[in-house]
Amino acid sequence: MPGEVAAAWALARCLRVHHLVREFDPLSLPEFRHNRPERCYACKRAIITRAWEIAAARGFLVLWDGTNLDDLADFRPGLRALRELGVESPLLRAGLGKRDIRALSRDLGLNGRQPAQSCLATRFPHNTELTREDLARVGRGEAWLRRRGFSRVRLRVRGGRARLELTPEEWPAFLAPAVRRRFTALTAALGFTALSLDGTG
Repeated sequence: MPGEVAAAWALARCLRVHHLVREFDPLSLPEFRHNRPERCYACKRAIITRAWEIAAARGFLVLWDGTNLDDLADFRPGLRALRELGVESPLLRAGLGKRDIRALSRDLGLNGRQPAQSCLATRFPHNTELTREDLARVGRGEAWLRRRGFSRVRLRVRGGRARLELTPEEWPAFLAPAVRRRFTALTAALGFTALSLDGTG
């Protein structure tokens, strides 16, 4: 997701944590590239396998991830990869959901208002070919709105059309003519043939 690496670097500096970045191309995985229903499992398994290699080279014996209680309510094939490869989920073990984690983050002086993000591949129907260009244009469209204060932004794609999802309380701000016109123009410039709005009625 655009901006997430920069945010991770900033948090690592704040906590004085050694932060490593390693390149990984999910499009190299056929399950991901073809957006199969098991896409998340294949991607997570490949990432964790690489993470264990990095950990072993440094003598680390444990891998943690940020899975929390709320994640169990969704269809998340990647959770199976975590269990199979021995990743620990301390937030889940402590019984913490997103609301709890945000409250604790605020108490610790961290950014407890960071909106939930998800992989851009989830914006496309299963069993459709994903390309770097298509993922990037969705990312650019969503980032445009997040920079203007919108929180949970999802730009769903079907064929050449895009459908925008926002939280109910944010639709009035989006429907202000200056915002809506500019975003509609942006989606056209990104190559979408039409933009529909989900949940405004």
